[in-house]
Amino acid sequence: MTPRPLLAILALKETKAWEVDTLRGHTNNVSCVIFHPKYELIISNSEDRSIRVWDISKRMGVQTFRRENDRFWILAAHSEQNLLAAGHDSGMIVFKLERERPAYDIYNGRMFYVKDKYLRMHEFGSQRDVPVVSLRRGGHSQPSGLGNGPRSLSYNTLDQSGSSVLICSEADGGSYELLTFNADA
Repeated sequence: MTPRPLLAILALKETKAWEVDTLRGHTNNVSCVIFHPKYELIISNSEDRSIRVWDISKRMGVQTFRRENDRFWILAAHSEQNLLAAGHDSGMIVFKLERERPAYDIYNGRMFYVKDKYLRMHEFGSQRDVPVVSLRRGGHSQPSGLGNGPRSLSYNTLDQSGSSVLICSEADGGSYELLTFNADA
């Protein structure tokens, strides 16, 4: 059997197996495939020098990691922490699939951050934490969350007429969302 640079999803029933779907994206032999222990994800690596993360329900790639000089051979995911280990030609790397700390900005005793599709404001003095405005774009906080969270959030300190925040995300190949609101309401 000739190796193929794709992942086949198979259904098994007693002594029979058949191909249900195929995940395409690798350009060379796939070396290792694992299920993520917490998310509905499949993680694969390949001799094409990439690690790909696949959403099981959507059956599509959601992230790709590359290492230009080494082929990947083996993968392992930590069962409780957000860690993934990958063995390659010259050693091993351990990394996180997604950031654990949300993007935020602090201004005038207040912290602004995104949670559950809302821009939220936390006041340090009163410990009040409230949603400020709903996000217009859905890509910042999907249930799987992988790679969709904001990469940065910047509060506009020069806006005298109200308050505004610029949220930068890698969703849809890179996107920006400008939110304006009344922070004193």
